[in-house]
Amino acid sequence: MLDFGSGSGILAIAATMLGATAVAVENDPQAAAHARSNAAANRAGERIEVLSALGETTDRYDLIVANILRDVLVQFASDLTARLAGEGTLVLSGLVSTDVPTTAAHYNRRLGGRRPEVYARGEWRALVWRNQAAPPLDRP
Repeated sequence: MLDFGSGSGILAIAATMLGATAVAVENDPQAAAHARSNAAANRAGERIEVLSALGETTDRYDLIVANILRDVLVQFASDLTARLAGEGTLVLSGLVSTDVPTTAAHYNRRLGGRRPEVYARGEWRALVWRNQAAPPLDRP
């Protein structure tokens, strides 16, 4: 899995606890160091590679997650969708309701017209483009 804008590495660490290997991309050197430290503290250091830029990987991933601001998600739409394997699952979060139309539009056209599921919790929104074979997520 790919965790773009990983910050502390929490999503990559959680993925390794569920059996995945992860690549965490974080361009802030202090946050990247913190992610490495957190991965080691959670015994996940061997299963997480921390990179400083998305361009350092050309691999394709079955799962991509990004919990980051709309403008960054829009800016990297082509780069992120190019790294999504087949009809893999893409999860974008850190959005508010007014971010959804613009963000979804940038990704929908790059994902062959696939439409996201929209999840809401308070003011926050997450967009999920699932692999067609994957079961729907339980909604709270």
